[in-house]
Amino acid sequence: MRDLLEKALKKGLSVNFSNENGFAVIRIVKGEEVIASCSLGSADFRSAVEESLQSLLLDLERKGF
Repeated sequence: MRDLLEKALKKGLSVNFSNENGFAVIRIVKGEEVIASCSLGSADFRSAVEESLQSLLLDLERKGF
């Protein structure tokens, strides 16, 4: 997961993790704007976070971020 976070930081992005209504939420932020987010189900937190973060970053790369 560290390599994914470093990848986001090198692109000038911030990654925020929160818990809302019992669900873990990942948000990728550029400046003050949330540019991608997702909520996680009840799977193993570590693997779910890594898979979701990787998916969000790949999607952003396809969009040109």
